[in-house]
Amino acid sequence: MVPILDQFVLKPRQVAVSKRGLERQQKLLQVAQVHFFSQGYAGTNVNQIVKEAGGSLNTLYRYFGNKLGLFEAVFKLKTDALFAPFQQAHFWQGDLPRNLTHFGQCLQEVSSSPDGIAIYRLVVTENNSEQSEIQRIFYQHGPQTAIRILGDYLQSLRQLGKVELQDPYLAAAQFIEMVKGPFFYPRLFNHTIEPHQTQAALQQAVQLFLKGCLKAD
Repeated sequence: MVPILDQFVLKPRQVAVSKRGLERQQKLLQVAQVHFFSQGYAGTNVNQIVKEAGGSLNTLYRYFGNKLGLFEAVFKLKTDALFAPFQQAHFWQGDLPRNLTHFGQCLQEVSSSPDGIAIYRLVVTENNSEQSEIQRIFYQHGPQTAIRILGDYLQSLRQLGKVELQDPYLAAAQFIEMVKGPFFYPRLFNHTIEPHQTQAALQQAVQLFLKGCLKAD
């Protein structure tokens, strides 16, 4: 899904770049995404990325600092693209059940996509000196972003007096786990998950959530 990168412009470091330099930067990100997702972090060679993308190793380091900086730029760009639909106001125009279902469906699609599974595997299976930083990057730009987006929506409903929640952001995390949690390890271990299973999980998660938070009339 590399072409999706073309929809977003990222300047990972505050470095003045020309139009040609920006194009080179985006090319480095595109090539790096392919390598990180297919070979993992430890298996990715920045020299090979430069060879395929063009430019020099000095250019890569000037833009991204180091290999970890390049990884974070790739990961943030990817998650920004994946979460972009959730950030649009029209995404939340329905009622609460419809919005939860829509959010859950999109989340399931993201987490079960080839890129979503590749990201999970990359983070879970990496075992090197930078593992903690890789996990931080994943949590900050992945799960934490999803929790914030849904949590902001639930917080707005609480302020309007439509739901009763002690902590909207904790509730968001709990809903997300109900939607995708049962399928995390099966997918990670290459087990096939049928559409009717994810649909049933989503429907039940919405029902349970609504029973727990909707204010009585």
